[in-house]
Amino acid sequence: MGRRLDILRSQIDRLIMDRQAERCQYFFVHLYSVSKFASLLAFRRGLDPELAATCGMLHDIYQITDGLLEDHAVKGAEVARQMLEGIGLYSDEEIEIITTAISIHSKKRKVHPGAYDELLKDADVLSHCLYDPDYPVIEKEALRFQNLLAELGCN
Repeated sequence: MGRRLDILRSQIDRLIMDRQAERCQYFFVHLYSVSKFASLLAFRRGLDPELAATCGMLHDIYQITDGLLEDHAVKGAEVARQMLEGIGLYSDEEIEIITTAISIHSKKRKVHPGAYDELLKDADVLSHCLYDPDYPVIEKEALRFQNLLAELGCN
């Protein structure tokens, strides 16, 4: 993974520590695990692992910057766009792929045409479901989780 992912991670780490001190552990564990699962799925699916990891690092950015869950996917896409444009190392096409995936990552029951859209939703589900394997899988993620386990040869 390249320099720009390191720059992005440093910015997100600072945001977490500055704005979400009481939830630091959750955000560090969740964002980094989604990012890593996204990279793994990207390798498996023939996609760009760095671009996938970037989607994962930014997918819940609105919860960090504003502390809100409601509409966090759509609002987070705009925050992510501003961050990526500010870094100045991502092309317009890459920013569009990343922000589109972020904007719809909460729609777990719907299948979207973009490969990164589905990859981000899948990485998020893996993070949720594997954080504590003894905890029941929530209904809206159950089918996607079962399909992922089959894709990864875990069934």
